[in-house]
Amino acid sequence: MRLVIVLFSLLILSLPVFAADLEKVTIAQFGKEKFLLYLPLYVAMEEKIFEKNGIEVNLKFAGNDDQIFASVISGNADFGMGDPIFTAISKDKGGPGKVVAMMITKLGLSGVTNKPDLKPITDVKALNGLRISSFARPSTTYTLLQEIKRNHKLDDMKIVEGAFGAQIALLEAGHVDIAVDIEPSVSIAEDKGYPVIFSLDKFTEPQAITGLMTTEDVIKAKPETVQKVVSSLQEAVTLIHESPDASLRTATALYPDLSEKVIRAALARMVGLGIYPDNISIPDALWQSAIKTRLESGELKKPQETNIAVDNSFADTANASH
Repeated sequence: MRLVIVLFSLLILSLPVFAADLEKVTIAQFGKEKFLLYLPLYVAMEEKIFEKNGIEVNLKFAGNDDQIFASVISGNADFGMGDPIFTAISKDKGGPGKVVAMMITKLGLSGVTNKPDLKPITDVKALNGLRISSFARPSTTYTLLQEIKRNHKLDDMKIVEGAFGAQIALLEAGHVDIAVDIEPSVSIAEDKGYPVIFSLDKFTEPQAITGLMTTEDVIKAKPETVQKVVSSLQEAVTLIHESPDASLRTATALYPDLSEKVIRAALARMVGLGIYPDNISIPDALWQSAIKTRLESGELKKPQETNIAVDNSFADTANASH
């Protein structure tokens, strides 16, 4: 009888965590649907890393970068994944917000064209006189394209704003000369015969492009939850670097109608650009680079020390365990 009890106990301990036992967490993300750039988030979901750590994620599609953070500070989401600089902008106005992890340090944006006379661009000044598509302001893409235009005095470069998912359509309709887009749209366009003629990260400095944001109230009320979410994302980033098959499984689940050729090309370009850091803590240099960009754009009114809007304690703990 005692043996039966012991065996039954071992069986119970070995059972997976059921959905009813998982803590539900809402994460607001950029856009209106899942897209490949946020690969670490989806790897953590598809490979059941969140589930292993006792978390069930509910994704909330919040629109543009500013709307993501608005969802967080309004309490409609526990976390936001998008341009983390909006925590600094909030602090600049006396509001709340903390960045607790960094997901992307390079843009992962490429320029494609259907104009046969346009060749690969290695000198940023070659963009002068061209019409370049961008996601609508105040997106990171728009801000950085404006920075390029301003810093290099490209007075004849025209930035054409378009909705998320409409960049290639702008190109095909003849409204732009170069469509700046993310994966897998870039690889889909390339598969259609549109050459990739530059990577935007070559013309910009690395900075904190995408991060996980929350509020001081959430950190104070649910520190263990914050740690579980951040640790799950660190595991996912590590898995992306160590297991290409995990990335392929996740990408295939996201885009079941795409060919493996396109998916592999998209993943190879993203990982090859080095957009995902090994360590999801936010380095001071990258954060201050993002601060500088927004100071120059006028969205921030004064300089700001990194620790005002950044809390690396959870990411440091997560990284120490790997």
